[in-house]
Order: sequence, then structure tokens, then C-alpha cells
Amino acid sequence: MVNTDALLSEWAYRCEKGYPDMDSPSDLKVLKDILKEWEISLPEFQEQIITEQEKSDELTIKDIEDILNQIKDDKAAIKKIYNFISNRPGEKGFFGVADDSNVTDKTVDTSNAPQVIFDLLSNSGDLKKYIDLNKPGFGEIGKEGNFLDFFEGKSGMSKDTLTKMFNFSGKESGRGVGKGEVAMALLFKDVKMAAAGGGDLNWGGKSLEVKGSSARLGGRDRKFEGFERTALGQLAKKYDKSDEQFRTLIPNLADEEDLSKKELLDAVIDFEEKAHPKGDAKRYFTEGILDNPIEIRKAFTKNLIRHYSNSKNIDHFIWWNSNNKFGKYISFSPDEADELVDKGLLRTNNAAVYQLDPSISKP
Repeated sequence: MVNTDALLSEWAYRCEKGYPDMDSPSDLKVLKDILKEWEISLPEFQEQIITEQEKSDELTIKDIEDILNQIKDDKAAIKKIYNFISNRPGEKGFFGVADDSNVTDKTVDTSNAPQVIFDLLSNSGDLKKYIDLNKPGFGEIGKEGNFLDFFEGKSGMSKDTLTKMFNFSGKESGRGVGKGEVAMALLFKDVKMAAAGGGDLNWGGKSLEVKGSSARLGGRDRKFEGFERTALGQLAKKYDKSDEQFRTLIPNLADEEDLSKKELLDAVIDFEEKAHPKGDAKRYFTEGILDNPIEIRKAFTKNLIRHYSNSKNIDHFIWWNSNNKFGKYISFSPDEADELVDKGLLRTNNAAVYQLDPSISKP
């Protein structure tokens, strides 16, 4: 073992200035002479210096105590340090759960999703409650309810923490990771982020599509190009109807005495089979609803949901309010959608020539 203290003292003693200068060739020659006299190789000396430097960099409990004494009156800092220390044992458990849920640092491009959620839980004091949570299966939430009420009751986590978890969103390779997706993957035992295929989440092998307030079942501002050349567009032109929202255009055309309901219905079905080809327009549009704006709107919503679920191979939906009634949800299969639309529990904004895929307005 090299006695570095003795060596450095000897080196300093022999230097002209009384201390070694690393830029001085003569001082470096003195060091080499000493090493040769003491039968110490240069690599051995360098390794010893590095080891002792590493030891000097190691923190001790005493170092931490000294720092804490400097901030003893800073309550916010003390609380932050306390949360870090108390949550440290749960860190490994949390990141293991995140991995199992397919929530990784690549879930969104804009941030490290697991770290963001871990920091949120740590800073709020809810990490232990999350780690101790006996996670429910997705099916336990039933057909409707409120996420905040449900998970507050299950875990004891605060609604503020849960709200922040459900608000987390981002982008992943150009695809939007919507609000609620990461939270559901972390809070349900049988839900994961979908690696590929239809839907946002994987629920026990089924594709689970999550839609928050103002989300769309399709493209934003998707317009029907060449509407004037369709049979419905030709009728609108013939009877001088300028309405572009279908809930008003179709009933207004239905009021024309010389226009048969059959001709109008055929034109509407023809249009929807072009606009939403994976839907079932013949099922949802009938002569009996052509003069009823409310029923027309419902028919467009039903056909839109059918088209979207068939196009994306969706097994199950969950629509939830991420706005004014935060946390309220409706859970349903595509086959259950029609009844929910009829009851007014599911709703979209008005379909129009310039907006074929309107945004969700309810729940």
C-alpha cells in the first residue's frame, strides 16, 4: 500500500517552490525520482490516488446531518427530504409495477412517464398507499361511476393525486397517449398499455379504447370532399338548403312535400356508407326519423361508434369526463353503445359536412 501522505510530503519538500506544480517538468521529474527510490510503479501510485479520491467523495450520515442543520428552519425542504427518505424503500416496487403495466420511459416522448408518476406519488405522500393497493380488476368498476371516488375508496389516495395521475398524457411516436391511459394501466391489475394492435390499452387480451372529453372517434376536422356530387348533396342543391349540419339539413329536406322519404333515406344511407363505411347506416337510418333532429343526431353517433369500433377492432370502450365532471365514466362494449346513446348517456357533437367525426360531448 502506498503511503500517499508521506510521498506527497517528500515531493513537496524537494520542490523548489515548497509545493508540487503539475505543469513544471522539473517537479514531475522529482516525483518520478521519488517513486523510483521507493520502488513504486507509476500505475500503482495512480491507482492509490484514485482510490483515496473516491473515498473522500463518499458521503456519510454525518455529512447529511451537517446539511440538515443548515436548513432546519426550511419546512418545505425538510418535508421534501422526509418524503424522499420514507419513499425510498418503495421505489423498486413502484418501478417493477410500472414495467408490468408496460409503462416505460418510452411510453411518451415528452417525458419519462414512470419517473413523473413516481415523483407525483412521492411528493404527495401517497406512494405507500399506491404500493399497498390491492389492485382491482377493470371489470370491478361496473358500467358507470367516477374514477376518483372509486380509487379513493380502494386505496385511500387523495383525489388531488388521482386527478394528477389521470391528467397525465403525452405523445408517443406521433400517436397521442390520452389522459387516463397511463393511470388505468397503473391502477388496474389486468390492464396494460397496448404494445400494438387496436385500442389504447390491453385488458386481459382485449383491446380497450379510452376516450376523454372532446376526444374524437376519427380525424379532427375531417371534411367530406365532393359533397355536392353525392345524392344528398344534389338534394341540398336542388332544394336550396345551405345547412351543413346533418341534424338540420335532413329534417329540412324531409319537410319538402315533393321529396319522397324513400329518396331522401336512400341519399342519407348512400352518404353515410361513403363517410363511415364500416358502420351500419341501413340499421340506424329509417324513414321514421328523417324529420326528427334529435333522432338524426343519435343515428349519426351510433353509426360513428360502429364504424370506429369495426375499423380499429375495438373490444371495449371507456368514455370518461376529463373536464367539468372530472372522473365520471361510462364503460361499454360496441354492442352496448346503441342503448346508451338512446338513453342520452353517450353523446357526440353534431356531425356535419365539414366535421364527419365530431368530438365527444358526454359523459
